Amino acid sequence: MREKKSERWLLIAIVLIACNLRAAITGVGSLVGMIQRDLSLSSTVSGLITTIPLLAFAAVSPLASGLAQKRGLGKTLFAGFVVLAAGILVRSYLGTAGLFLGTVLVGGGIAIGNVLIPALIKGRFPQRVGSLTSLYTTAMAVFSGVAAGVSVPLANQVGWRNTLAIWVVLAVLALIVWFPQRGVVLEHKAQQGQHKPLLKSGTAWWVSVYMGVQSLLFYSFVAWLPTILQAKGLSAETAGYFFSVYQFISIAGSCLSPLLAGRRRSQVGLVTGLFLLYVTGLLCIQLGSAPMVLLPGVALCGFCSGACISLAMTYIGLRTENAADATRLSGMSQSIGYLIAAAGPFVTGWLYDMLGSWTVPLWTLIAVACIMGFTGRKAGRDRVI
Repeated sequence: MREKKSERWLLIAIVLIACNLRAAITGVGSLVGMIQRDLSLSSTVSGLITTIPLLAFAAVSPLASGLAQKRGLGKTLFAGFVVLAAGILVRSYLGTAGLFLGTVLVGGGIAIGNVLIPALIKGRFPQRVGSLTSLYTTAMAVFSGVAAGVSVPLANQVGWRNTLAIWVVLAVLALIVWFPQRGVVLEHKAQQGQHKPLLKSGTAWWVSVYMGVQSLLFYSFVAWLPTILQAKGLSAETAGYFFSVYQFISIAGSCLSPLLAGRRRSQVGLVTGLFLLYVTGLLCIQLGSAPMVLLPGVALCGFCSGACISLAMTYIGLRTENAADATRLSGMSQSIGYLIAAAGPFVTGWLYDMLGSWTVPLWTLIAVACIMGFTGRKAGRDRVI
């Protein structure tokens, strides 16, 4: 009975941690204009506010796995969330320098959670990788959508600083619930596996590149979808509504994809289906101009964005034999993946500035979706590193 109660609290802690893994970031995008005006920042400098977290993910992810092996997963995760909570407050209240320093700390703290939660699930619940990945990625998607949706109305009432700071409450709650779990360590049953060079594993590279290209698509849309829709003739209000549809329908994809993936030894068929839906949605946005065409396109892209990030996280457990390898693959795939993703919003905006049209940027994203389909199929084959 005591063991089941302990397991139940561990699952609650995992869900609370997952609720923090996007909210502190997705809420910023809607507030960049306010922040820029208040702090007198240039557009280029303002763009760094949304790019820095991705670079922090890339830099910290490989370090997180090493720290977990040396200090223990529980202690490393607890320390990461202390950094996250501190970063939220520094970002909100210490001026321009604090804004960027805090953003780095927020990205670093979240990166530790990103890396270690898939490894924790693999180590403690190896037979439930699909269902528990569905649970935590759904929680992540729900609070990502909530943060994006409430930030502007809340900022109009209490200011952007207090709006960004409010997420410290969620981080502190996760710290309180995780505190009894800080002694969690993962048994590395196959220590010799740690000495195999992961960078020489083809499967590890396919998972890493898939993680990167699907994230590139997601963050490019987070940065530019409302602007693209307004260029198609929609009002700012309608474009904002469509963007909310994109965010919230991703929850369904986040929930469903790991459940389907966990029931199959190979995920090649699932990846193919998601690729076809994603390209269909992108083509609707590229070729359409009427709301009745654009809305289904946005909905398809939103569903697939949630499904693809969840599938990428599920691969970490499915393509490894033990918690040690899951930790290493999580660090490698997210480091390489988010480095790739960081280029998305910048390159997409640069192409638009150069050409004055969204046609080429959208065709470029369609080409990226094709790469995603190819690498996802390779990563989805029934094999482990």
